[in-house]
Formats: sequence, structure tokens, C-alpha cells
Amino acid sequence: MECEYKISGTELRIVLPRELDHHVARQIQQETDLLVDTYHIRKIIFDFQGTDFMDSSGIGVILGRFRNARFSGGKILAEHMNPRVRKLLVMSGLECILSAETPKA
Repeated sequence: MECEYKISGTELRIVLPRELDHHVARQIQQETDLLVDTYHIRKIIFDFQGTDFMDSSGIGVILGRFRNARFSGGKILAEHMNPRVRKLLVMSGLECILSAETPKA
């Protein structure tokens, strides 16, 4: 499964692939940055509904977008995480982006 990008106004929803590893991380990073610049995106939602696996390169993609958004006054959210992905985000210090819509594991 490839990533799916959905733009609504200044919001970008990224439906992530089943495996978010170094093979797809760079592509996601480049495409997301291009869309943010082109469409003046202010809010990015990482949707993990179909993601079973994420490694450190996936954390890097999210962390990089978080830093960029913070500098420009934007917002980053993560939704529909399974317990393993949630744990990785919390351990990496990114619990501030976890959506309130997703129950805590």
C-alpha cells in the first residue's frame, strides 16, 4: 500500500502504508514537504489506520514535520494508532501530537 494524501483547505491527511520503514520514509518526507509548501498546509494528520510496523525512520519523518510545523505555527496530529505505534511515539517524546480521538493503550 502506498501513502494516500488528502488535502482539505489547509489540512493534509496522510494515510500511511502498512510498513513505515526506511524504504518509504524518504518518499513520504519529500512528498509531504512539497505538499505543505505548495498548498500552504497548516495542519498535518498522520493516519496510522493501516500501519502495522514503524521503525526509527518513520519516527524521523514525523519528528521532522513536527519541527517544521512548530516553527511555522502549524499543527501535527497522529490518529488511529495501534498500541505498538502509540508506544513508539510516546517513547520518542512525540506524545504531544497524539489525537484525543484515539484511546490510550
